[in-house]
Amino acid sequence: MSYEYQLTVTRYYSQRYVMIGVGSSALDQASSLSEMSINEITKTLAELNAVISGNLEYLDWGTDLFHVFSEAAVSRYGDFDKVERYEVSTIGLRDFLIELKKFKEQCLAGDYYKAIIGEAFAAIKVNPSKYKRWSTSDTHFLITLNNIIFSLILESNDFNLTQTQYVAQLEREF
Repeated sequence: MSYEYQLTVTRYYSQRYVMIGVGSSALDQASSLSEMSINEITKTLAELNAVISGNLEYLDWGTDLFHVFSEAAVSRYGDFDKVERYEVSTIGLRDFLIELKKFKEQCLAGDYYKAIIGEAFAAIKVNPSKYKRWSTSDTHFLITLNNIIFSLILESNDFNLTQTQYVAQLEREF
């Protein structure tokens, strides 16, 4: 299974929030599980392993807006209204969570996320028009570096900041 790694930096007034995500074309909309914390992922993985091994009959889990019902072989998931829309292998979903956890831990190690977001900011700052997410937007930028997709919201005065000043404003949301 291939994965898509994402770091998003949003802006709310003067605060910049970082969100980490993993997606996969094999698990449509499973990227919504990226809002789970590392602790939640760890707990869920232990419970999913119990379901897969037959020590637990089923697991009802997910996030506020994304519901998952897992049995040993098959998991069904959908949005918050709990209408089950997708059916996938429980092992595949577990492997997705393992990858999500590894990516979040990698980003946290030594504040690595700040270094790579700083690189993305510096590249965008050199040529903002090249990385506009949409031609009609002057604030949304999209760049891929080292197989990670970065989405940054930047206002015109942000381009006066140094890479260090920009990174110093980041707040974690993961």
